[in-house]
Amino acid sequence: MTLAACASLDPLTEKSTSVSGEVVTERFQNDQALRAQGLKHWSVEGSLEIETPEQGRRNRIDLLGSGQSRVRMRIHGPFRQIAAEMIAFEQRVRWVDSEQRTVTEVPATPEGLHYLIGVPIDPERLVFWLMGQADALTMADILPHDPEGVRVETRGGERLWLDEGSGRIRARAGEAAPGSLYRAIYDWPDPKEHRATAQLMPKSIHVTLDQPKIRMVFTLRGWRLPSAGPVMADFDQAVASGFSLFRPLAP
Repeated sequence: MTLAACASLDPLTEKSTSVSGEVVTERFQNDQALRAQGLKHWSVEGSLEIETPEQGRRNRIDLLGSGQSRVRMRIHGPFRQIAAEMIAFEQRVRWVDSEQRTVTEVPATPEGLHYLIGVPIDPERLVFWLMGQADALTMADILPHDPEGVRVETRGGERLWLDEGSGRIRARAGEAAPGSLYRAIYDWPDPKEHRATAQLMPKSIHVTLDQPKIRMVFTLRGWRLPSAGPVMADFDQAVASGFSLFRPLAP
């Protein structure tokens, strides 16, 4: 799949020019309130594909989270073994390599995630995207309709394109790090196939960055809301088990 393939959106709903921007933003706010209430503990399986200037790779993953700031991602190898784990907790991110018995710890910043996986995005922001969440909207007028949906802006300067029927985020764009712009496009499930689910979660998210030119594709399935419970009981487990701890970005 090329970057160009992610450049446009397929319509989620039949366009209705009679739906006002105010109605759509109200639907967005209701959707966001449901997400804030229902995402205390969550888990999902899927795959992550990353293309950077240096390399391309695709791994099967599963994620377990408590809100946005406590997340564990397990990366599986070709024989379904756990090849590595990335654990985010408060202001730190750890990469646990069980084979080498090492733990690499970096700050939870774009620089830290770039060091670990080559992608300069704030880890908490990335999880926010996975949850389909966004900051509060500005009080400015709603921007004109365009082919991708109702366009609004958040107080953090992010641009959102909202689906008219549901208020969910169809696409988002902004600054991932100084000098690096991102764009993320969502693929949502058909509500008719998930009538028992009060809160639909994305099937996939395509993220592109321009500097450096990076593409990420999250393919997600098997969302569990809520999941079993808190994710961080094992944050220090590897270090306690005698793994070597490295902090390459420490001052």
